[in-house]
Amino acid sequence: MWLLGTVFRALAVARGRGDGTARSRVRTRRGSWLVCHASCLRDAGGSLTSIAVVIEPATATEIAPIIVQAYELTDREQQITRLIARGAGTAEIADELYLSAHTVRDHVKAIFAKVGVSSRGELVARLFADHYEPVHLQDAARVAGS
Repeated sequence: MWLLGTVFRALAVARGRGDGTARSRVRTRRGSWLVCHASCLRDAGGSLTSIAVVIEPATATEIAPIIVQAYELTDREQQITRLIARGAGTAEIADELYLSAHTVRDHVKAIFAKVGVSSRGELVARLFADHYEPVHLQDAARVAGS
């Protein structure tokens, strides 16, 4: 279904409809993530001739939005989570987002509750290592095999 959806989005884009993208991200039964891209091809006269579909392993940056959305974090919680992942402390987060340290701590508590963790390290591991490590290991294995 996701493959057909991607193809139909490509057709919509070619006809000037839709949001301009024809991509899908999907998790396989084995737990790895794939990205599917589709584009309509035209002949020299501009008529649609065929659709090219590319399916490739997803990168960590392509997976991140899905993981964060799955935990239903608000936009502000997503911003704070990204800063935590970069190693920013409460004061640094407060300065960057123009919030009080108390407000940052309240957001962090809400993030912990939604994700089901009790520390920043656990948060990063849950959101990133648990999902990115398989992708990273696959990428490393592919490079080593080249």
